[in-house]
Amino acid sequence: MNIIDRIQTIISNEGLTVSSFARKIGVNDQTIRGIVVQRRNKPGYDLILKIIQTFDWLSSEWLLTGQGEMKKDSPAPVAISENQEVENLLEIIRQKDNRIEELIEERTLYKIKLGLISKD
Repeated sequence: MNIIDRIQTIISNEGLTVSSFARKIGVNDQTIRGIVVQRRNKPGYDLILKIIQTFDWLSSEWLLTGQGEMKKDSPAPVAISENQEVENLLEIIRQKDNRIEELIEERTLYKIKLGLISKD
């Protein structure tokens, strides 16, 4: 399988047409047609770079050499879930809000002690 076949595999894998693939990576439709359909051109560096940047799941090694798997290895699962991370952040915000309230109360008490607040 050569690089043209691998590009065609990406197009098929994504369920795209040649035109939609070209739009997705930001190149002219005829550029991709000349490579994949007519097979009269080979992809250049800029085109290969656009493909790699567009499809973050794609293994650049596979695209360039055909070695390895088409899809990158998925990252190791994160030990903490997104929900737990959100809860942790909310707890930090709650603690900060409580501390702000405490400081406002302290400030008010100091102002009263210093006679800076008029009594109604």
